[in-house]
Amino acid sequence: MPRTLKDINIEVGTRVKENRLAQKLTREELAQLSGYTANFIQEVERGRSGLSSESIRALSLALRVSADTLLFGETPEEFSFIVQNLKKIPPQKRAHVLKIIEEAVICTQ
Repeated sequence: MPRTLKDINIEVGTRVKENRLAQKLTREELAQLSGYTANFIQEVERGRSGLSSESIRALSLALRVSADTLLFGETPEEFSFIVQNLKKIPPQKRAHVLKIIEEAVICTQ
C-alpha cells in the first residue's frame, strides 16, 4: 500500500526544488553544499521525506534563502514594507501601533 504524502512535505519540497533550479544547482551540488545526499534531496523535493529543523537550516543556508521562505514561501512585498516601517517605530509607541493593527484585523473579520 503506497504511503500518503503530507501536504506540508510536498509544499516544502516544491520550494526546495524551485530555489535549487533558480540557482541552477544540481541535486548533487545542493547535497554537497548542505551535507545531505542527492537521494535525500530527491526524496524531499518529491514530498516523500519531511525535514527536521537541522535539515531546514542546512538547506536554507545552502540555498541562501530564509527558513521561512522554505516553510511558507516568498513574503509578499507589501509585508516587507510593513515590517520595515514597524521597525522604525520607537519602542514606547510600538505597543500602541500593534494594538491599532489588531483592532483593524478584528474589525475586518
